[in-house]
Amino acid sequence: MSKSDIDKGIVYCNRVLVGNWYEAAQLEEHKIHKFLEQMKNGELLLARYRTMTKNLNEPTILTQSTGRICFGDRISLLAPHVPATDPPTENKKGLLLGGRISANELEYFQDLVDGCSLVGLVQTEPAKRNTFVITSADYCNREGETLKYNQEFLLTLASSLDKKPLYVRYDPNPIPGLCGLYPLYLSENPVSNTRWRFLPVQRPNITRFEQEGLPVQVNVDIVVNHCATNVNLGINVGKWAFGFHGKICTPLMKTCLDIYGRELPNNIWQIYIPIAT
Repeated sequence: MSKSDIDKGIVYCNRVLVGNWYEAAQLEEHKIHKFLEQMKNGELLLARYRTMTKNLNEPTILTQSTGRICFGDRISLLAPHVPATDPPTENKKGLLLGGRISANELEYFQDLVDGCSLVGLVQTEPAKRNTFVITSADYCNREGETLKYNQEFLLTLASSLDKKPLYVRYDPNPIPGLCGLYPLYLSENPVSNTRWRFLPVQRPNITRFEQEGLPVQVNVDIVVNHCATNVNLGINVGKWAFGFHGKICTPLMKTCLDIYGRELPNNIWQIYIPIAT
């Protein structure tokens, strides 16, 4: 038997006391202690994912309403006429606007914070990630006042009111490479780019100007308009991505009109709150 054949049967590992066996044994012990410490502190990736899922999908109760919306109400924004599947199907429609945490952000935080993007969610159950509060944009206390068409407001994440409020924001000229596919994000600063207003949809029997100042009704078609840029919030049904809890759809900041000047279905929203019975 040749020397090369004899060497093939020799296998070295950290149990063989040759070379740097002591260093290898200490390294294995250090890895075990580090793993146990991370598991105890909830720093493992699986523990972070479970914490994030618990925080984002915690059920919430939306404001009960008989028809009109008021400042301080807890609502969700639903795009009822867009497909909720990819490829689209006729029997399943409707996406909720809500926050997301990417795989890169999961390592640093497990709850929605400043800078988290907003997407269209397939899950339509009210949760912390998709529940917002209508807040006054003129620094006055308007709690309980009826919200009217073309009246400016701030869309605040409901779960952030107990800490530092987070507002839905859109920057028309973002820094290249930072926003990517998602133009909407949460911001701690209530600036002009965080101001929104609801507009009635175009109808043949009444103009939008005639409806200005009327109370905004729940669960009816409306248009979400960005005050600083005068563009409408929509859903880009052609761009889907994978998230931690299924597929997500990309928002779209663009006024989409048909040949008659009416908003297309991806630009139409509803203030989704349960109506009291």
